[in-house]
Amino acid sequence: MSKAYINGKIIPLKDAKISVLDRGLLYGDGVFESLRTYNGRPFLLEEHIKRLLKGLKTLKIRSPLSAKQFKLAVLKTLASNKFKESYIKIIVTRGEAQGHGLDPAQTSGRPTLIMLVEEQKPTPKKLYVQGWKVIISSIIKPNAPTSRIKTLNYADNILAKLEAKKNGANEAFLLDKNGDVAEGTVSNVFIVKRGNLYTPAKESPILPGLTRELVIKLAKQSASRVFEKNLSPEELYAADECFITLSGIGIVPITSVWNKKIGNGKCGHITASLIKLYGSMT
Repeated sequence: MSKAYINGKIIPLKDAKISVLDRGLLYGDGVFESLRTYNGRPFLLEEHIKRLLKGLKTLKIRSPLSAKQFKLAVLKTLASNKFKESYIKIIVTRGEAQGHGLDPAQTSGRPTLIMLVEEQKPTPKKLYVQGWKVIISSIIKPNAPTSRIKTLNYADNILAKLEAKKNGANEAFLLDKNGDVAEGTVSNVFIVKRGNLYTPAKESPILPGLTRELVIKLAKQSASRVFEKNLSPEELYAADECFITLSGIGIVPITSVWNKKIGNGKCGHITASLIKLYGSMT
């Protein structure tokens, strides 16, 4: 039985409860981070905590812990669960609502802090060869401050994921209001063309993914040129390779979009090289 961290206490998951008046439930008024361990160590933990704190600042939610205290709490929660490899989710909400209405002033007490841990299963090796199928969603990614932080409102992403599932795909790419590729439901997007890497810029309505940043760094270190720019669907279809980045898996090749093969329909050479480089970092 896994254990959860709730406001300073580690308890069995079955006993973990929060108020039905919590603003995270009522309004999605909070942020989260998800990450995993490699060899039992939480990967990019400091960076995830830094982004969490930035998200809280954007929503003007007082952080319940300092960066150092967050790190210690994560390590304590991991140790209490004793999984070989773990998937970790850190959630902070504004706290319990006091009365009806959106006004954040109507909040009693302190923010709610939750940490959930579950066993991280090994990624099947065939995934890195066969890749994922994607579609382009009908959902438009809005250009709003919340587009760049991990809020608790993932309704648009859920709708896009349902579209992907309905069409037999693993992931869906969302376009921005200009019709350019923004990001996946849980991922950042890269394409490869003539040996160069292209990915939507931070000015696009995308989450500044930590795996995205690491892959850009690794690509540059391996002498690949990386361009952050708007990507049209036409450029996606014409790409030699395509892949996505996400914390839980790392790098996943994209081998088809709407059943149209990308490149030769298999994991490309540059993608495979980056997967190997990424593996050396974990």
